[in-house]
Amino acid sequence: MIQRIQSIFLLVAAVIPIVMLFTPIGYVNTPDVQYVYNSLTLKMNVPDGHAVLRLYYVGFCLLLCSVLSLIALFTFKNRVRQTQIVSICMIVYLITLMLMLWVCPDVVFKKFFTLKETTYDFQFANKVVLLILVCVEAACLFLANKFIKKDEALVRAADRLR
Repeated sequence: MIQRIQSIFLLVAAVIPIVMLFTPIGYVNTPDVQYVYNSLTLKMNVPDGHAVLRLYYVGFCLLLCSVLSLIALFTFKNRVRQTQIVSICMIVYLITLMLMLWVCPDVVFKKFFTLKETTYDFQFANKVVLLILVCVEAACLFLANKFIKKDEALVRAADRLR
């Protein structure tokens, strides 16, 4: 049934990565110009600024999290498979967070700006909003998995009574 509580959690877990896709994660300041870092690109902080660095793998991982959450939402007839899909989504989300918050600012940007022989300073755009989105996404996936397992245990207990 699609009207279960985990369906709401999975729907929220499908929407948040889409929101994170377009939310600026941080700003990279150089002596010459300021860049905006979001999940898809690192581009100049001017209207119609051109993209200096494309980060499609972070955007792909966020879209994959969203698609996996939607697939899990609509596989409500097979709760075991639904639990597996949500677990895979949690792993992909963890990998996405590592890419987005650690690998890109510390590894990719360092390599990119040392090739240009300039110094840079990375600052998160809005730590509170980013932290809330990350925590709500993780909590929704965890709670959805918990309630799916609870439903499966309830169905197995009812089958045992027959």
